[in-house]
Amino acid sequence: MLKTFRENFKQLKWVLWIVIAIFVVFVFVDWGMGTAGAGRDTDLAAQVGSHRITVGEFQREYRDTEDRYRQLYGPSFSPELVKALDLPKTVLENLISRQLFHVEAARLGLGVTDEELKARILGMKDSQGRPLFLKDGAFVGEQAYRRVLASIRVTAAEFEQQTREQLLLEKLNRYLTETVFVSDEELRDDFAARTVKAKMSYVLLPAAPGTAPTVSDAEAEAYFRENPGAYLQPEKRKAKYLLVETAKVRQTVTVTDAEVANEYNSNLDAYKKKEEVKARHVLYKTDGTPASEAAARAKAEAAKKKLDAGADFAALAKAESEDTGSKASGGDLGFFERGRMVKEFEDAAFSAEPNAIVGPVKSAFGFHVIQVLEKRSERIQPLFDVAAAIKARLQDERAADETKRMARDVADRLAREGGKPSDDQLRAMTGPLVTFNETEFVGKSDAPAGIGFNPAFSQALFSLSLNEVSDPVSTARGEAIVKLVDVKKPGMPAFADVKARVTGDLVKKKQDDATLSALRAAMTPGATLESVAAAVGAKVETADSFGKNGPVGTLGSPKALLDAAFAAEPGAVKGPLLVPDRGAVAFQLLEKTAFDQAAFEAQREEIRDRLKNQKSGRLLQAMVARKRAETKITVNKELLARFGGRD
Repeated sequence: MLKTFRENFKQLKWVLWIVIAIFVVFVFVDWGMGTAGAGRDTDLAAQVGSHRITVGEFQREYRDTEDRYRQLYGPSFSPELVKALDLPKTVLENLISRQLFHVEAARLGLGVTDEELKARILGMKDSQGRPLFLKDGAFVGEQAYRRVLASIRVTAAEFEQQTREQLLLEKLNRYLTETVFVSDEELRDDFAARTVKAKMSYVLLPAAPGTAPTVSDAEAEAYFRENPGAYLQPEKRKAKYLLVETAKVRQTVTVTDAEVANEYNSNLDAYKKKEEVKARHVLYKTDGTPASEAAARAKAEAAKKKLDAGADFAALAKAESEDTGSKASGGDLGFFERGRMVKEFEDAAFSAEPNAIVGPVKSAFGFHVIQVLEKRSERIQPLFDVAAAIKARLQDERAADETKRMARDVADRLAREGGKPSDDQLRAMTGPLVTFNETEFVGKSDAPAGIGFNPAFSQALFSLSLNEVSDPVSTARGEAIVKLVDVKKPGMPAFADVKARVTGDLVKKKQDDATLSALRAAMTPGATLESVAAAVGAKVETADSFGKNGPVGTLGSPKALLDAAFAAEPGAVKGPLLVPDRGAVAFQLLEKTAFDQAAFEAQREEIRDRLKNQKSGRLLQAMVARKRAETKITVNKELLARFGGRD
């Protein structure tokens, strides 16, 4: 019973994790320790508004995620895979999104009472339908409850928090599902897209290579006037700003060897390295049947004999191993700690002496032959090895704090002087660490030169009145104090401002029109697809079964072609149609399945529920993304680096 409960609880956590992960928007307002004083807070993984995510929370979440990936990848799970997945950053971003999700739920007045939590826990049953925490209809007692939880290596607080989060997610999902509407037309379209299939033959005439058509200024301007909707521009704003540059501030920051040593000695646990083993293996997979297990075991035993006789391990792994993740590197798995591999593999590796070859070792993935190459005992990394990293981190933290302090001083001084400074007043505040800058006209979603894509900068700029200045805004280069200096209202731009774009559009249109005309000329009355292909020097190709959303053979999923195909009847040659970036197409529908009304009616409510869930999911995603853009978020980069995260 406990084994089943353990598996179910892990699955519940993973499902919750995936749901939260769906809503992650990989945009941080400030990727670095930015909160004043937070630099020296060694227990802080991230700050989301006023909420702290502790290092302990991060470590627990990281372990759980690692365990899940280890189950998914088996022996292929390696430090290289962790780095490729950027697992530390992913874990922390998911914790941040989870907190934003809670904020949104609270804003909507949603919560989970202690009574609701208690009812859910007491109602839990095992796979046989037996209550987990009730005996004879009464609670089993605190000790028995905690004993069950201890058996799955989770505390009561962790278990109750996970259960509370699951309940809250269910409540929010119900709330959002009740607010969305799915029409009958959407139901039919969804059913048709999944069940109605077509098959066609087609001729593709690519755009003719050669000299681009000429376009005069007069032609381009006429095209511009005829297509105003294509060139409407949103409101754009221009800014001047002072920037307290963190990199320059950092050059003024000093950190002594004594300070580095003190930081090291005060946080020794942060520099602890667990016992590690470096190993390589050869894997022979099984499919779980007795025959495959016998065959895999025999292969592993034969491999062990070869290796004991002196065969080259790396060469054997490259030739025979069925672990695609390590095969190319001769089975090398690198160094790993306890808990990084499946238990059978881990027990064998940590029990073996260096250079020993052990096996066959049976795991859920098959049979392994393992060689331990090196062992490292648990240790504290010496100060010499980490001093440079500690010094750099302290410099970064102090530079960030000093940058914010300086920017705050500048903003306060400008406010005291009236809050609408002249350019001369702004320039008067520049110096070795503070620069005067200017943007071009930019829209809300543009990336100003020197700033890049920064929602906080954009939000500040578009909230100002003319000549007003903002509070300090965090950017990748430092802290900016922004002044709005000009506004272009939304509307049609001057032709001269978009002449190059219009000319390029018209050149492309002329090329497309020429390709369509060439194919149309070949589609004479009574022409077959074969004769059309011969006339333009192309070939007839076939797109087998495809749905209303495509893809159509190698043509992708062009909407115009898909709509025309499902509107056509088999037999007639249709077209020509333009396939963006490919050319012009003529096609002949070969067959199309009918809409099954009876099957649709049987699935109608199931489809409605699924579409409502999809819509509510997108709504929640948008809510969390909006909250992320509004919230000051800082993260502990040094923590991520310790866990192997990428920059």
